[in-house]
Amino acid sequence: MKIRFAPTLRILFLLLNFLSALFISSCSDDNGNPSLPTRGNLLGTIQTFDDKLVSTNDREGVTVIASNLTGQTFTSTTDNTGRYTFNDLPFDSYQFEISKTGFGTLKIFRLSHILDKDAVSTIVQNITFGKISTITVTGLTFKEFILNNEIGVSFDYSLSPVPTPSNKAFVRYFLGTFADVSNTKFKARSEVLSFSSLSANTGFTKEKLLEMGFAAGETIYVRMYGDSFISNNWEDPTSGNEVFPNINPTTVAAVSFVVPN
Repeated sequence: MKIRFAPTLRILFLLLNFLSALFISSCSDDNGNPSLPTRGNLLGTIQTFDDKLVSTNDREGVTVIASNLTGQTFTSTTDNTGRYTFNDLPFDSYQFEISKTGFGTLKIFRLSHILDKDAVSTIVQNITFGKISTITVTGLTFKEFILNNEIGVSFDYSLSPVPTPSNKAFVRYFLGTFADVSNTKFKARSEVLSFSSLSANTGFTKEKLLEMGFAAGETIYVRMYGDSFISNNWEDPTSGNEVFPNINPTTVAAVSFVVPN
């Protein structure tokens, strides 16, 4: 038995079908699948540190610039808790550039911001952000080919202000086979070293120098710089060069020595 509609009901029925199809089409892509969001919130926090070991409350006003692979840039600024938020940020891979006067500019690469059905927002892991070093290297001279009773090289040095147990100094060495070695031109570098006085022995064992890629009998140049315990160093993904933005650039001339045989 066929069901017959009155003309008015038939028109209403057809209109409802048309509107339903239009609604489904507007919520789907060309393949008939529901459209997915292309943007979402991204947020995180920044914890600031002085150039020693102490966290600070100087967390407000840190600028965070997010750049994606298509060249778009987005800017956020931290509040007094160190929190920053990017609302409706396009899903993409991002580079962060973090800066504030008195701090070394920090760059973070390949931060992934993608759609996650189980998360409301992308949350970036807490970022530590250190101030530029207040330590000035005022002297560096070669001492002898012994370091802590091992074959190597040791140095005499002076720093300002003079380090104490309650106000430690943090420094870093940069080494190369060229006289103009610096924190931007080097072959090897040390980790951050801490001094609580000017009486601590410092330098490199022969074994450490060989591990750095130098050879016995080779002439090496070394410079010392004040650096921060929380050093915002980062590696340029294009050049492969490591950047040290927390360095105090005021220092003394490089010292040379020959790697012991």
